[in-house]
Amino acid sequence: MQAHHIDVVADFTYNSHNSNYNRDYKSWRSTNKLPCMYRFSGDPRAAVYVTGDAVSRPTAKNTERLALMKCSEKIGIALLIVLLTELIGGSVAIWILRRMHLDIQLDPISLSMVGSPWLLTAVRCLLLLLKYGIPALLLIQICRIPRKVALPIMRGGLREEVAAVGFAMTAAAVYSIFGASAGVQAAQEIFTHKDFSAITAAGLFDAVIGSFLAELLMRGAILQLLRQFGDHFAVSTTAVLAFLLPNALPDRIGELLIGLMAGYLMLKGGSIMKCVHLRVVYVSLCYARLMLIYTEQVMPLWQYALLLSSFGTLLLAYYAVVQENPFRLDNRKTQLAAGEKLFAMTQTVTTLPWLAAAALVTLFQIFY
Repeated sequence: MQAHHIDVVADFTYNSHNSNYNRDYKSWRSTNKLPCMYRFSGDPRAAVYVTGDAVSRPTAKNTERLALMKCSEKIGIALLIVLLTELIGGSVAIWILRRMHLDIQLDPISLSMVGSPWLLTAVRCLLLLLKYGIPALLLIQICRIPRKVALPIMRGGLREEVAAVGFAMTAAAVYSIFGASAGVQAAQEIFTHKDFSAITAAGLFDAVIGSFLAELLMRGAILQLLRQFGDHFAVSTTAVLAFLLPNALPDRIGELLIGLMAGYLMLKGGSIMKCVHLRVVYVSLCYARLMLIYTEQVMPLWQYALLLSSFGTLLLAYYAVVQENPFRLDNRKTQLAAGEKLFAMTQTVTTLPWLAAAALVTLFQIFY
């Protein structure tokens, strides 16, 4: 029996509900000549494959491993920027502003910023831009990700919108349960400034602009690069990367859930706006939870979590009924096994130090 010709790009399944995204993603993988593109073709009998950088490799596995390492190298740069901004961005901003004789300082006990409400709002907004915006734009630029791939938009898609709201409510319910004992300090830090306009501006920026920039980085850039190596691998790895970013444990759990849910919606619906809507609803519900805490729990948190989980379950049940194969993703297997992919990702000079630092910060924040 004659062996068939192998073409990774042609054999890939492009089946999101957005036909334009399917076409643009396939075109990007077919034409981009960067080494980070996983693209090989050839006759299995010859055992020679051509990668994205037009260099022949002896085996398909070696081709995939090298392409994944190139992707991981670029992703590591973006994640290092996120990590540094989260760890020292606030301190650097305070130092610069204090040199300008502005009313802001760092509380040595809570490690939170105190000062003028509007100045605090401006600093937090700036840090969000630096944390997500700069890495996202840098990664999109160096990997030459087209706008239509990084920001695919599809009008309509009511079913995915329903799923996005259901996912967001479910994630917010889980966050409310795990963060029940950690919300008092956060609520006091946010709402004790007594400047409602500054609080509103900060909340809106976080919920809308922050959500868009976070999804642009995680789903618009990182997920698109990793999708070459399998849908399940891309969704789960992106979610784990978000979990490892510096945060309190409840926030990490929320980011993990959002990563899984938004990644699924991105690949299923082919529209990044569904992911943004999911995160906007999630962040808004988390702020609503803080308001409940600050107002001495007009509604007990367990009732709030139960209400969210009930409505979220109903919406997801509706989505499961009206959507054919609702929670299935294709492109499950590539040449490398999951363990081999994870090992390849950690073998670069940018990802390895980020992973080590993120793991240390995670252990410190969880246990101390």
